[in-house]
Amino acid sequence: MKYFSFSLYIVIFALWSELAFAKQDILTLSPKVCVVSEQQEYCDLELKLTLNMPKKMDVCLYQESSKLQCWQQVKIAKLDHKARVQVATIYSLIDPHTDELLATARIEVQSTRAKTTRRRLRSPWSFF
Repeated sequence: MKYFSFSLYIVIFALWSELAFAKQDILTLSPKVCVVSEQQEYCDLELKLTLNMPKKMDVCLYQESSKLQCWQQVKIAKLDHKARVQVATIYSLIDPHTDELLATARIEVQSTRAKTTRRRLRSPWSFF
């Protein structure tokens, strides 16, 4: 009985680690950060997206809610995409048959200038 439970733990661990590994590197994106001189400026990027699926399947790539491209029975694919972003943007890889979210990648937009307003360090109602 103890060998059975030990074997069961090993099988569960192996399956869990394989699923965790598969979710990590399905969609990679480069560059991940864009720096602009002023806030609210647009950032023009030449993105390099790489798909590394655990098995061949149909997938679609979305930028926020707009569809960019779909592939059929793909395992590995590369895409060069010209993007114009102003705020942080999320790219999603979705199974078109089940609408299951397979992976996401995010582009951050950062400004070189600091904000002009400062947050108060204490509440206005404080006596101290």
